[in-house]
Amino acid sequence: MAVYEKSYGGEEALAAAVESSGMTMEDLTSEMETYVKIEKLLGPDIEVTEEEIESYFKENKESLAQPAQVEASHILTATKEESDEVKAKLADGGDFAELAKEYSTDAATAQNGGELGFFGAGEMAAEFEKAAFAMNVDEISDPVETEFGYHIIQVTDKKEAAEATLEDSRDQINELLFDQKLNAEYTKWIAEKQESYEIENTLN
Repeated sequence: MAVYEKSYGGEEALAAAVESSGMTMEDLTSEMETYVKIEKLLGPDIEVTEEEIESYFKENKESLAQPAQVEASHILTATKEESDEVKAKLADGGDFAELAKEYSTDAATAQNGGELGFFGAGEMAAEFEKAAFAMNVDEISDPVETEFGYHIIQVTDKKEAAEATLEDSRDQINELLFDQKLNAEYTKWIAEKQESYEIENTLN
């Protein structure tokens, strides 16, 4: 669960993402427990070879490349007046994270100080994205209007676009191929169990 929380930027952000998908945290926990059981049962017999990893890398090198990304936090307000008020407090030395907790209407990130993590092109509202990618690290924006309200954006880091390398991609590819094989083995295992059950019923 900690891995999921880190990926989504905290416990509350994960809970919000799960809820928006129509699931509950209990559903997620149950799915994780089921996966662990399947992995323990069938995983020891699964092998991902170096040849398979290299072949996957050659076929998918383009999609494995790292796009340009920005890491940012934001404070979302409903009105321009509130956003201007936040900007003034920041100019007076106010703490961004504390002001996010106090003012931000983005419930998924407010208690995390407005942290959004890293994002690439096409993941955010167009106006937000344009502003964030144009900013320097540690810079704080003027209010940016989107369909969600008014954002004060703080850029905390940037990653330049980079071509994928086999070494950097190996673990990711290994995990992906392992999951594919595990799913295939599980489907086969279930089919065999069902067939065995049907035979037993016929014999009875």
